[in-house]
Amino acid sequence: MTYEEVVWKTAEYILSFPDKCRLTMSEALDAACPGELISDIDPLRFDHLYDVIAAVERAGVILDFSAHDGLEEGVPFNLDFIVRKKRLQKVQIISELMCYGPCPESDEPIEQRLTISASGQIWFTEYLFGDIGSCKYPIGRRRRFSIGKAKAAELLSRIADYAEDRERKLSFATDIGTWSLTAAYPDGTEHKMKGSMCGGVVAGGIDLTKCIRRLIPIEGLAVFDHVGDGVE
Repeated sequence: MTYEEVVWKTAEYILSFPDKCRLTMSEALDAACPGELISDIDPLRFDHLYDVIAAVERAGVILDFSAHDGLEEGVPFNLDFIVRKKRLQKVQIISELMCYGPCPESDEPIEQRLTISASGQIWFTEYLFGDIGSCKYPIGRRRRFSIGKAKAAELLSRIADYAEDRERKLSFATDIGTWSLTAAYPDGTEHKMKGSMCGGVVAGGIDLTKCIRRLIPIEGLAVFDHVGDGVE
């Protein structure tokens, strides 16, 4: 079996798994190409790992090794990863922070816009109340950076779970701000939903506000909960 055939068969085996499955490259190689040894395929060994990662990525799948970040562990072939399939192209969350009560100060944030792309890119813009009578809200903060494809895939997968949950419950209140979410799928379709800024946005037992704050290091990120004061 040629090296290219081994890479293709290993990638095809991994692509057969559903979203969020966990396995190792060694397990995938043994199942896809019984009897083939990494040392016999390629003396550099790591080429197979990286070529399979690149092959599945072209098919819209990310192999998430992030649980091992910063750790000194064994050979990468034996480290487990999570299969994360590209279910969403991007998500935009608009958090309206205006509440009933005293008029905000001119430098007080009144809206945040957060966009998460499958490429790992993050766009964040925060608008301030500004001067009374002004025609538009000034920008207080604006950031663009990358959290990497694996972390973005985790977030988008969890948000897709929430968007596709027919039994989800949306909370609404009249005395706090609101959030709106637009989920864009790879085929160009979109799914939109709204709720109140009181948290409780949960998918698979995971609080999405806390999950997003953990993976996106922006101070005071509101997301679905008005009370957020910092990075989780």
